[in-house]
Amino acid sequence: MRLEEMLAELVRKSMGELERAVVATQDGVVVAASNPSELDDLVAALGAAVVAGCDEAFKQHFSAGVSEVMVELDDGRRVLLRGLGDKILCLVTRRSPNLGLVYYLLDRYAGQLAEAGGGEGG
Repeated sequence: MRLEEMLAELVRKSMGELERAVVATQDGVVVAASNPSELDDLVAALGAAVVAGCDEAFKQHFSAGVSEVMVELDDGRRVLLRGLGDKILCLVTRRSPNLGLVYYLLDRYAGQLAEAGGGEGG
């Protein structure tokens, strides 16, 4: 299954809890998206910056890196960022999401997404 198909399935199975899923490189370039739009570049770039900044700060002060970051937006949506080896998974939720379902799906799909190739046919 292609990466885009996996991301689209992840969003579908969230039953409306996820608005979008994006896989990006660690420097913020979009690799694949569940429902491509101009928003993906912003999500990828900001996600990579947040993960890199948090990771570096914690490595310096706690000698441990960051594998996941969650950001709550003013409108109640959440952006979950999880490292997938050399990539980052960025999930954008709806307002006031069911985080239990979101984390269940995140845990279920993270391994498959990490193993999947790029958007060109991986």
